[in-house]
Amino acid sequence: MNYTKEYFDFDLDRKNTRSMKWDDCNSKFGVDESTAMIPMWIADMDFRSPKEVIDAVIDRASLGCYGYTTKPDCFYERIINWVDRRYHWKIKKEWIIFTPGVIPGYTITIQNFTKPGDGIIVQTPVYYPFMDGVVNNGRKLVYNPLIEKEGDWFMDFEDLERKVKDPDNKLLILSNPHNPVGRAWTAEELTRLGDLCAENGVLLISDEIHADLMMKGVKHTSVGTLSEKIKKNTIVHYAPSKTFNLAGLQTAYAVIPNNELREKYIKGLNANRIFNMNWFGSAALEAAYDKSGNYVDALCDYVNDNMDYMVRYVQERLPMLHMKKSEATYMVWVDFRGTGMSTEEIESFIDQKAHIGVDKGSWFGPGGEGYLRFNLACPRKILDSALYQLETALKQI
Repeated sequence: MNYTKEYFDFDLDRKNTRSMKWDDCNSKFGVDESTAMIPMWIADMDFRSPKEVIDAVIDRASLGCYGYTTKPDCFYERIINWVDRRYHWKIKKEWIIFTPGVIPGYTITIQNFTKPGDGIIVQTPVYYPFMDGVVNNGRKLVYNPLIEKEGDWFMDFEDLERKVKDPDNKLLILSNPHNPVGRAWTAEELTRLGDLCAENGVLLISDEIHADLMMKGVKHTSVGTLSEKIKKNTIVHYAPSKTFNLAGLQTAYAVIPNNELREKYIKGLNANRIFNMNWFGSAALEAAYDKSGNYVDALCDYVNDNMDYMVRYVQERLPMLHMKKSEATYMVWVDFRGTGMSTEEIESFIDQKAHIGVDKGSWFGPGGEGYLRFNLACPRKILDSALYQLETALKQI
């Protein structure tokens, strides 16, 4: 099937469907249940999965028995072909290790490649489960904050070099593409970072869960496509969950070319008795990767249009805000500091006055203060309503 933007069911109603994004929104942000909040927070989409994926899950369900499942050769073949087509990286079957999610994947890495008290580097503002995974496992958070210049974000390599040379720092978690600032890191940036890590004995975890979600004219560079030196010092995590709205099926995987790293990673999974997939997850992944490439292209076009629309709206009607179009992901990172409100006032305002549920900048660590992250993987009418509510609330202050 050749998908178009019109294929999507943009009127999908997720209320009262046990959707965390919708049904937990008011309680999450401390707003009375009678208030009509617009949820634009957690990173899942208000779009249906591809028809081929839905059909595969229905077919799997029709068997009527949901016991332990296995991973046939076609499961690995679909991943190998997808990674080759979309990221231009030729991987091998034995490099692919199942994990129920990207977050459990790098938690396993933290537990098995570092010890309590070791330093783990994160590039803030960054996806906050990175930091939760470090702190909750008794490791030390080491910040390598990004540099912001007129709305653009860059790595601070001078600071990074100091941090990787500290022998107490053992690991770096990279967001590639970056969540929340939306950067698609270049090969040059990634090579410089990867070389610094490899040359100083700092293991690199690359979270590439948003690798499929690239905006017009932008390409994803996987760390796995860089030099052998970098590749042998890296664990790359992928999942179809963001791309095809499959997060509830818990299907992710690590790609680990280095035999020694891979064996140690597998031992960590075994220690936690993580060995079996979700019954529906493998079927969904195979259908998504084998039959739904056009869906991804149409999805990215739609999100790209939503981003362009919001950028124009902010420029023309909300000049106190500042945002640049993301290069990747379906999130945008909006600077509210021009409103004159403090971080605390901004975060209260968006909940209590604008009635939009978004991820707060302060959650993402140093450098996130005064920002809010909006999820634009939604029908245009939802985005329209949110922007109208935001404009109305801003006029009242």
